[in-house]
Amino acid sequence: MEALLDTQTGLDLVDNDKELYTSLLEFYLTDNKFDVKELHELIMKSKSEAASYIHRVKGASRQIGAKAASAQGQLIEDILREKTEGNLAPLINDFCGIYEKTVKAVKAYLGIQED
Repeated sequence: MEALLDTQTGLDLVDNDKELYTSLLEFYLTDNKFDVKELHELIMKSKSEAASYIHRVKGASRQIGAKAASAQGQLIEDILREKTEGNLAPLINDFCGIYEKTVKAVKAYLGIQED
């Protein structure tokens, strides 16, 4: 499995600017929230909108070095965009678990206490 949070990759993407990387991590926690209910609603409404939604989360994950979330998001996006076939339900369930663990890893890196 890909790394939940590869901080070196994330730092490499911002030329080792730790302040910028910290800002991206904070953004991931506040503005990049993933809601599985919203994804399901979008799938029922428009697969294109659902693909855009997962694309946003996938891209933000890639920016911080959250490789597992990025890779899993790509699988879901490819099915939604009909680039490949597959069963979305188990992929989305896996993504939810990966995303939750990634959020915990981000909080741990930032020194944020869990609720």
